[in-house]
Amino acid sequence: MTVMILKRMTLALIGVAMAACASAPEPVDLARGEVAGIKISATVESVDLAARKITLKGANGHLETYSVGPEVKRLGEVKVGDTITLDYKVAAVVELRQPTEEEKKAPLVLVEGSDRAPSDRPPGAAFARVVRVVAFVEAVDTEAKTFSIRGPLGGLIQIPVSNPERLASVKIWQKVVAKFIESALLQVEPGSK
Repeated sequence: MTVMILKRMTLALIGVAMAACASAPEPVDLARGEVAGIKISATVESVDLAARKITLKGANGHLETYSVGPEVKRLGEVKVGDTITLDYKVAAVVELRQPTEEEKKAPLVLVEGSDRAPSDRPPGAAFARVVRVVAFVEAVDTEAKTFSIRGPLGGLIQIPVSNPERLASVKIWQKVVAKFIESALLQVEPGSK
């Protein structure tokens, strides 16, 4: 159920970000796909509701205690033996095209949202963020099949190319429109009773 919430929310956020580019010319994708991702699981070893602390045991057997903020509303439902899983992903789409006038006026747009699992399901939460940025190409590495872009806040990011044959047409200082999609899914799976 929580996976469905995340997918629905991510699609809605992508839709909002794409609508901001509705008048954009037909893009030529230079890069598209998952850039990074990690999935980690830990077993609940203890829950201290009064102190709002939870101790988790990772796959390597290491114990770590965390403070749990007030935004976590259903901490009392988490029990010793439950498994907490975090699935985090970052994806990117970089379009080799000139930005629209609207994109030039707003070279950095952030849309984000979150949702919680319904009360009839185990505790869980989903978060998604879409960042659309107008950037310029600062470096091209044909051997490594990567290029580097610099955004409006000065940050530099290196991106692997999904279409290496298009790399030859990329010019230094050329403008691109990039969308970065970040999502996190946190699920509590009840342990055996």
